[in-house]
Amino acid sequence: MITRRDLIKWTAVAPALATGSQAAFARAPQGLDALLLDERFSPEPAADYARIPVMRFAGDVTGVWYDHLDRRWRDPGYVLGGITGSDALFVLETLANHHGRRVVSRTALAEPNIDGVRPVSWVIAPHHPSVTA
Repeated sequence: MITRRDLIKWTAVAPALATGSQAAFARAPQGLDALLLDERFSPEPAADYARIPVMRFAGDVTGVWYDHLDRRWRDPGYVLGGITGSDALFVLETLANHHGRRVVSRTALAEPNIDGVRPVSWVIAPHHPSVTA
């Protein structure tokens, strides 16, 4: 069950992330609880990003999972957006599914692949009534 609040958050965030990394930086704070950036693909976020937490990693998302996401995904709500490699998104999507969340927006970006890994912008949000805000 999707709440009205969740629908509004996702509607504001998904188009911004779909247009590419620079446009995502311009509009993502409107609906995300946090932004996850893969240093292999993402430039530095704009200075006005103080409104939401920005987490960074370089290819291996394990540290972010253990240090932050596992704990946050046990709480209701929490919408996470990101610009990562398709490999990291695969791992996050699998872990998210175990916590009642799923990828609600996914767009391959025009930036070049690195070592055969494609950059993707995405949003992961709750999809089960027990985890909605």
